[in-house]
Amino acid sequence: MELILTLKEEIMVPVEMDKIIPEKVQDLSAEEIKNIELPQGRTKVKVGELFDVEVKESETPKVVIKNSTMKLKRIGEKMSSGEIVVEGDAGMYVGVEMKGGKIVVNGNADSWAGQNMKGGELIIKGDAKDYVGSAYRGDWRGMSGGTIIVEGNVGNEIGEYMKGGLIHIKGNAGLMPGIHQSGGIIIIDGDVEARAGGEMIKGAVVINGKLKETLPSFKFEEIVENPVIKLTKKDAGTPLTGKYYKFSGDYVNNKPKGQLYVAVESNPDLR
Repeated sequence: MELILTLKEEIMVPVEMDKIIPEKVQDLSAEEIKNIELPQGRTKVKVGELFDVEVKESETPKVVIKNSTMKLKRIGEKMSSGEIVVEGDAGMYVGVEMKGGKIVVNGNADSWAGQNMKGGELIIKGDAKDYVGSAYRGDWRGMSGGTIIVEGNVGNEIGEYMKGGLIHIKGNAGLMPGIHQSGGIIIIDGDVEARAGGEMIKGAVVINGKLKETLPSFKFEEIVENPVIKLTKKDAGTPLTGKYYKFSGDYVNNKPKGQLYVAVESNPDLR
């Protein structure tokens, strides 16, 4: 079943969309879906009041949200299968605690995209704000599996407390990517503002763009060419192309195993 939701008009108060995931709606009729109640501020609103609802036959469970804005929060929360396509922007917590399936945002995403993600694939075609793949406030369990790809730029503290999975940023990143990281890989094709890998224990951060300086608590190891990142002995490895400065850290921790790779070509004077 393919469910198509078209937002009728602009909304001012955010709406939580966590009830609209493929596995929850695939066996429902259009009328049943219209009567689902969604939290909106202190009240609830029915799907049919906000959206035009269309149901089509499809071999793969799929939800399409048209005219989407950042007022639509928690899209794809805890989904485990199927696909969600967001035509427009996505509000906070898109893909939060996602376990499987695929989400494509054909626009920008607000903060905390892929927060505490456990599996599946989240693709954001535009920019994303702060805390991509990070932990809840006050928690120490960030993203543990799956893949997040952002084709634009991101804000600060992506991958905070990240334990596993892959975050690939094709644009630039702000402050402290990989802060408190304990696993997984973060790849940033663009520039990083500062403090990459702060307080990381394990995992890897790769910066293909410019990095003004590394934290003083990181140790330069060597220049490597076409390295393969291995986080465990059984890891098949993630290959990189080109020459990189390899650093270990963060030595504010006891016996850290974090890996920081910075492209030599973009940073000829980094050392």
